[in-house]
Amino acid sequence: MHGGRVRRSRRPRGTEGRTAWAFVLPLVMVELALVAAPMAIGAFYSLYRVDYFELTQFRGLGNYWTVLTSPMVRQALGATVVFSLASLGFTIVFGMALAMRLEADTRVNVWLRAIVLIPYIISMLVGSLLLRWIYATDSGLPGMLLGPFGLGDTSILADPTLAMAALVSNAIWRDSAFAMIVLLAGLKAIPAQLYAAARVDGAGAWMRFTRITLPLMRVPLLIAVVRLLIHFVNVLTFALILTGGGPNNATQTMGLAMYRLGFIDFRIGEANALAILVFVFNIILIGVNLLLFRQRRGVTP
Repeated sequence: MHGGRVRRSRRPRGTEGRTAWAFVLPLVMVELALVAAPMAIGAFYSLYRVDYFELTQFRGLGNYWTVLTSPMVRQALGATVVFSLASLGFTIVFGMALAMRLEADTRVNVWLRAIVLIPYIISMLVGSLLLRWIYATDSGLPGMLLGPFGLGDTSILADPTLAMAALVSNAIWRDSAFAMIVLLAGLKAIPAQLYAAARVDGAGAWMRFTRITLPLMRVPLLIAVVRLLIHFVNVLTFALILTGGGPNNATQTMGLAMYRLGFIDFRIGEANALAILVFVFNIILIGVNLLLFRQRRGVTP
């Protein structure tokens, strides 16, 4: 102690910087190796005609024009829009309903939360195979429920509308748990005093939900919407395993279209071009969601 002051020992800034880089650099290297490098290679391949991973002809933006004008890609885009929006809407609604129902930390709710999480923790492959068996005509749900009415031969996965509904149900069944987790965390952060004061003022359940819950849940809702929308736009397993893209490509999403271009038709250049376009769409999607949230953030309920 000198002159009434306590002298504090400070570590050199260079040492702190080296320590910080020691922690960050491995993660940066992994990100470069697993994300940036494959993306750069894919962007390079998208400019060429690729025959079995051999660059045979420089096409420039020709691959992009081919996929943009392809009827198959346009149909896949329409199926992706329908699947993504329907899945997102129902998943958010079911997730919010589950979060509000299971918000209280009772013993029963703890067990119910664990049960709801089961579809989310199992792999998408296993879940899709299970639903494919359930929707099977001979041994699944149609034969059991519709058989007594003489409609047991109804094939859900052979009808375009029913097949899309089955695909959406797969997404709802699995991802409602994720929405519940995010929204449940948001509900826990809302002070209970606000609801108590609203009850004193005579506000009903719907008024409390619209005036308190929804305005204070904007951030959790934004996180859930952006995360789920990106997931639904890019998911491959649901369509590949459950419907195979059928019937007549009615459920072929963009992820499945990229898979077929690259690994079935071996049109590697066009598959990479489509992947780059989907990546750009994802960036725009995130930017639009963030912009809308910023515009509404200053609006008071």
